[in-house]
Amino acid sequence: MPKANIKVLNDDEILLSTKRCSAFFGVSPKTLLEWRKMGCPQRSRGWWDPEAVLRWRTQVTSKDGEVEEENWVALKTKADALYKQAKASQEEIRLQELKGLYMKKEEVYLEWANRLAVCKANMFTWSRTLAPIVIGRSLREIEKIIYDETYLLWEQYYREGPFTPRNAEGESVA
Repeated sequence: MPKANIKVLNDDEILLSTKRCSAFFGVSPKTLLEWRKMGCPQRSRGWWDPEAVLRWRTQVTSKDGEVEEENWVALKTKADALYKQAKASQEEIRLQELKGLYMKKEEVYLEWANRLAVCKANMFTWSRTLAPIVIGRSLREIEKIIYDETYLLWEQYYREGPFTPRNAEGESVA
């Protein structure tokens, strides 16, 4: 004879077996047992009061550790508000991107990789190009040569674009 998975007590209280209760709440029996460890009320071994479980599931703990009762409507309203706020933030970012205020991170990565490649290539050529130029020069002349080469590197590295900082007159400050 199969085991009963529903008990009716005193014509007004219903108990569900672990298997039936987990199916009722759409979770696995293992999850139901985890809930028990977290404080979910269990009537007796293998039997659950679905009304008590539902009350436990809708409780919200306040910051001071006290349990506050909230109904599903309040929880759904909070979730909807958080969702709408997240969507609004996402749309604000998309709008800023369309206005040209933001760039996709892939574009930024590519741009920085290109700029670093230019810098690296020029710096590694200094060992071959500067050595013959500075032989026999004074300290001041060597400083001027290095300054000029650094300035040329900066000119190749620096690029004018929509994200270049500008002063009050609209001129590039970089």
